[in-house]
Order: sequence, then structure tokens, then C-alpha cells
Amino acid sequence: MSLHADEHRGDQCRVDECRACGHRVYPARLWCPACGHDEARPVAVDEGELLAWTVMPDKGRAAQPDSGSDSPDPPGSLDSANPPGPSDPGPVIIATVRAVPVGPVLVVRLQAPPSHIGQRLRLFERQVSGRALPWAEPLPDQTRQAEP
Repeated sequence: MSLHADEHRGDQCRVDECRACGHRVYPARLWCPACGHDEARPVAVDEGELLAWTVMPDKGRAAQPDSGSDSPDPPGSLDSANPPGPSDPGPVIIATVRAVPVGPVLVVRLQAPPSHIGQRLRLFERQVSGRALPWAEPLPDQTRQAEP
């Protein structure tokens, strides 16, 4: 089981779904952990729900222990016009995400800082060192109502 490029949208994130019981898993398994069946099909996972995240220190720079953060840059300091890519020196944000509406749980790299646990994310894949890896970006928060 793996992430697969989609013919229509090259960055679409995919996981495998058991052909017998429909259980979704990532990463690959030889047999379905739910029923033991050995055949799966790739399925798209477009959105996820944020379960947890952490900010890794920038490579080459020491973390600032007194700041309360592992990153020397404040959470909102990323430039949205030039989001970080796999080789950009900005902070690395790693998250645990449950694909919705039906799992699995993935560990992804976030393209921009999230605002809260439970936030919806757009899932996609990005080629890094010749491998398709899961990434995500925060979707606009739809739980908060606009002020009149």
C-alpha cells in the first residue's frame, strides 16, 4: 500500500483500501489488519482532521529554549505567497492527521502552521527524494462564524 499519483490531479494523496472489508491503511501492509485479506486498491483521501502537531527546529539553528517553542520563528511568520517546499529552510511542521470521513491516520508535513486541534486540512502528496510523501495545508476554519 502506498501513495499513488492520480491521473487527473498529480498531487492527490492516496492510501490503500482492503478489497474485502473496506478498511483503509497507510503505510503499506501485506495483509489487511482488520480481516487478513491480501488485496487492496488505492483510494483518494482529500481531507483530514488535525490530531496533533509539532514544530521541529530549523536545521543549522539552535532552538530557543526560553521561547516556549521549538522554532525560532513565531507560528504566523511563514510567507503565504511562497510556502515552504521540501528543501526550504523554514520551520518543519509535522502533524498526525486522520483522513476523513474514513481514516486512516497519517503522519504528514504541514505546509503552513495550523490554528487548532480538529482543524480540517487538505491532503496532498509531494515528491521528496524520488518518493511520494503525504503533506497537508490548513483549510479555512469554517467552525467560526463571520462577524456581521
